[in-house]
Amino acid sequence: MNDRRRSSLGGLNSRQLILFGVASLSIFPTAALAQQSASARTNDEIIVTAQRREENLIDVPIAVTALQGQFLQDRSITTIDNLSALAPGLLVSSTATQPNNAQLSIRGSVQQNGSITLDPSVGVYLDGVYIGKAQGSIFDINDLERVEVLRGPQGTLYGRNTLAGAISFVTRKPDGQLRASAETSIGNYDAYTVRGLINLPLSDHLFVKLSGMTLKRDGNVRLMPDPASVGGYPLGFLYNNSVVSHPQGGGAQSGQAGTRNRQSLLAQVRFAPSTDLTVDYTYDYSRTRGRADASQLHSVDPDGFLGANCTFGPSVCIPAYLYVQPKYSKTLSSDYTHLDRIEINGHGLAVTWNAGAVTLKSITGYRKMDYDGAVIELDGTPLWLASGGLDTKYKSFSQEFQATGNMGDKLNYVAGLYYFWDKGFTRSPQSFFFGSVNYDTSWGGTTKAYAVYGQADYNITDQIVLTAGLRYTKERKTIVRSSILLPDTIFVDVRKSDGVSKDFSALNPTVVLAYKPNDRLSAYIKFAQGYRSGGFNGEATSNIATTTPFRPETINSFEAGLKMTLWGKRINLNVAAFHNHHRNMQLSVFTATSSLASLLQNAGSANMNGVEVEMSLRPTPALRISGNFAYLHASYSSYRDTNALGAVVDVGDNRTIPHAPQYQAALNVDLRAFEGSGGDNLHLIFDARHTSSYFLYSYAKTPTADFPLVPPSSSAKAQSLTLLDFQLRYEDIALGKAKAWIGAWTRNLTNTHRKVNGIDFGAQFGGLNIANYNEPRTYGVSVGIQW
Repeated sequence: MNDRRRSSLGGLNSRQLILFGVASLSIFPTAALAQQSASARTNDEIIVTAQRREENLIDVPIAVTALQGQFLQDRSITTIDNLSALAPGLLVSSTATQPNNAQLSIRGSVQQNGSITLDPSVGVYLDGVYIGKAQGSIFDINDLERVEVLRGPQGTLYGRNTLAGAISFVTRKPDGQLRASAETSIGNYDAYTVRGLINLPLSDHLFVKLSGMTLKRDGNVRLMPDPASVGGYPLGFLYNNSVVSHPQGGGAQSGQAGTRNRQSLLAQVRFAPSTDLTVDYTYDYSRTRGRADASQLHSVDPDGFLGANCTFGPSVCIPAYLYVQPKYSKTLSSDYTHLDRIEINGHGLAVTWNAGAVTLKSITGYRKMDYDGAVIELDGTPLWLASGGLDTKYKSFSQEFQATGNMGDKLNYVAGLYYFWDKGFTRSPQSFFFGSVNYDTSWGGTTKAYAVYGQADYNITDQIVLTAGLRYTKERKTIVRSSILLPDTIFVDVRKSDGVSKDFSALNPTVVLAYKPNDRLSAYIKFAQGYRSGGFNGEATSNIATTTPFRPETINSFEAGLKMTLWGKRINLNVAAFHNHHRNMQLSVFTATSSLASLLQNAGSANMNGVEVEMSLRPTPALRISGNFAYLHASYSSYRDTNALGAVVDVGDNRTIPHAPQYQAALNVDLRAFEGSGGDNLHLIFDARHTSSYFLYSYAKTPTADFPLVPPSSSAKAQSLTLLDFQLRYEDIALGKAKAWIGAWTRNLTNTHRKVNGIDFGAQFGGLNIANYNEPRTYGVSVGIQW
């Protein structure tokens, strides 16, 4: 599932297709609907653990979206990058040139740079274990029970780096039922997927579950020979070997971009010696090998040294303009084939003991990641202009102790202690202009964080509940950094022996007043504070810049919400309005001077105001319609930047906020249109998602002479896009004691192509501007069986 935008099909644009689909469902013969099983549910009671204990969704006084296991399974959602717009205000994309790194934005707060020394603004959790970095956060998790998307700062219960919110993946645990399933799917681009699962009760108290997946797919962009030549020789070959011998032969490469080869495994053990004690162990493994998605050369400065109007002479002018592709193309000429490889291992141990009035829980996690970006082709041409690489090692350990319980009929509480440690290191070689300029760069660091927290609900009356919480966090960050212009010119040398470290601390409160007059309606007002860690710029270009820490970012959030169920619980409606004020806002600013760097700076403050609406409708047991809408207005109240004269000025009215689309919407339809005598049925699934255009970096709305190196924001902008997906499945086919299904599917039905990411390298790099596009239409058939 992918985000995509307007297109046309048979004279209808995407929005018309959405309305046509809904209208078609509304006039579907009611006789078919009446044939549905009487056991089908007419309402959806959803249990979540957003506040660290099980609660009905309508009773949780925060903005939270719960995506249930069957919804996820039907749509083959197993990775975080498939969640964009499924919760209002949630935007998910992969980093340009790095398909395994997630850029997560909720309500306009994001960390674009996946550097191992920087922290995200959205916390990601797998069965309560924190996933510490954006790098490597796109991985497969099979057999999910649900995904909870908590919107707004979650600093009290979830801690640091949940400034914008949190995403919690909850797996389905082993149980006492013997069951198994298998599924295979084939599609265009020679794609195939195989999934399998088995749940084994080994005894009355010991249960084991194994699930796994393998996926392989060809790329969607073909690498072609160099289209430009001089005297019968490819232009790229001549230029690439003009300074030194090109390491890959100096010519355009063959093959494909965007290939996928992914395997994953989830192994779980549950030991329940009594009704009061449960021990859950989880091991997840994910391995990906493939060529990264294509980066096309979108534009260059026509008057710069890469442009058609270059006047600097043949010793300076480079005809990169010959390879500009301003729109999506199925072909690309490139001097490198960018291999992207990652391996992730995760261990989680949760022990839960119900001791009567209090429930005690221990959550232990250990995770390890090995990432090899090999050579990253950065210019989208067969010319050896800019290339880099990322080789990252990362590991983390976390330990949390929780206590939940109640004191009489009035007070419920949750309290805990938390410890987190991580260590990461990246090596990033860089090469520019036919091997004439080469860098050996690296960076890394460690984190140690401690926290204590508590939150309590006090029932003032049977209908009014006051919630108050507080979390104290203390942490220490360290940094190491090296940058060498080869062969031996040292720009940065900060070593572990230098002992560069910085302590940070925060006290984050939450206060909520909730009113629930009956079991069909609840309302709340909430104040919460979020906190994102301070730290060091691992990609800085001097010793001083490396060892000078940036400050933590904080957010004060005010939110009002309304949750209701109507029509005999057939309609669920949630509405939230918020005002978020960011202070010391952390923004990644990409620079391309002598080397490439993305530096984090405390730009200033910003306001995010918005409204979010979620609704689900089940008019009959056979039909479920759900959707959401989000509106966001994002603006700086101040943005401090240093101009060409060295003066710090406020440019807040001339900078854009990245990854903050004004509008997002989604529509999901499930219709069981037929039921046979054996319980077999026809299942129609229709999904649509829309995201308006948004800026990719905090660039200038209007370029000015006092900031000559700041590119225009229009050059780094994701286009508005709409995605339509469709499935038709024949399910619950009796095969002895098993049930089978067969289905056909298509994603990006209208074959829409829009720019979703990219990098503008700026004036000093000739206005080199690359673009990444969404995946084209894919389609195929799937079959599965369950025992």
